[in-house]
Amino acid sequence: MFVSETRGVRGRREKAAQELRARRSMATDAKPARLTQIFVSFTKVGAVLFGGGYAMLPLLEREVVNRRGWCRFDEMAEYYAMAQLVPGVVAINTAMLIGHRLRGFWGTVAATAGVVCVPFFVILAYAVAVDRMAGNRYLADAMAGLRPAVAGLMLGVAYTLFDRSRKTRLGLCVSLLVAALVFGCGVSAVKVIFAGVAGGVLWHAVAVMQKR
Repeated sequence: MFVSETRGVRGRREKAAQELRARRSMATDAKPARLTQIFVSFTKVGAVLFGGGYAMLPLLEREVVNRRGWCRFDEMAEYYAMAQLVPGVVAINTAMLIGHRLRGFWGTVAATAGVVCVPFFVILAYAVAVDRMAGNRYLADAMAGLRPAVAGLMLGVAYTLFDRSRKTRLGLCVSLLVAALVFGCGVSAVKVIFAGVAGGVLWHAVAVMQKR
């Protein structure tokens, strides 16, 4: 029995090593993303970015991870979390981080220009239309139908992030604690974010001290 368990552990280790080598070879063989590709990809994401940055994660993952293969799912979650630590629109912050990872400064410019290109002209046309069609019943019905759809997108994003966080005990505990503080106790989300940053820094410092 001990021998079989040992073989099983070795087999899992070998499989993990093979996957790691495969990822490294893919990263080495992969061609760098072109600026036009970055711009076009983020333009497509921005064109269907209903509901703001919190609804963009599934769309961004489909384009950047599944279709282009520029990032992994865990990296996308990290970029999304980092984008909420600084002031600004979450969608633009996330695009800037991914663009910088792909092509540095000009990648940031291409990703940012792409994600804001279509929304800029759409909101400009929308503002003109609202002024001219104020009180129109069809416009009001369209907005009423869009709100629950956006709420569903945001709920799906929340479940996706929670599903990835609950894979570890620490992630599960932190997720439930944050939900209790924000929804149950009415604590500001800004305070929770700064507390999470401070806790992460402290956790890393303790881990480094233990290694020494």
